[in-house]
Amino acid sequence: MPTYNRLVDKTMGKKYTEANKKLIAQKVFSMMEQGVPCGKSCFSAGIAKSTFLGWTKQSDGLGVQYARANEAMIHSIADEILEISDTDPVTVVDAAGVSRYDSAAVQHQRLRVDSRKWLLSKMMPKVYGDKAVQEHVGAGGGPITVAALDLKNLSDEELDNMEYLMQKSGNVDGQV
Repeated sequence: MPTYNRLVDKTMGKKYTEANKKLIAQKVFSMMEQGVPCGKSCFSAGIAKSTFLGWTKQSDGLGVQYARANEAMIHSIADEILEISDTDPVTVVDAAGVSRYDSAAVQHQRLRVDSRKWLLSKMMPKVYGDKAVQEHVGAGGGPITVAALDLKNLSDEELDNMEYLMQKSGNVDGQV
């Protein structure tokens, strides 16, 4: 893999015409739509990622195309997860002649799937993120009912118990 200095030297000082920018951008977008990350796509196209991203920020048209290509790349990562999951791991035959899955291969597949799932949850949390929903419901799944306590109907003993509990909780003035 080339060093950073070689990459900078290769693209430093180049002036790109609008036609060249469009050709390079189309190549990068095409690769991204096939699931290749932006950095690798830019490297293959022979341009620094920072230069390319600068173009997408300067041009609304390229920015929109980049957003579409990035979304397509994310969805292709999801497709890749299915491919990895559906592929049988390597099998080994033990000394007794029994064929079984290689545990290291299974763990490697799991790591590949989990890392892609994590990445998807960060790149598109609304689509691929975990949804934590907290819902408060009343009896039988219905609405919560709020009951008011009528203190007029309490006996003196019940009122004394309530006052004792409120003092014990540190709520002397009766406010919640």
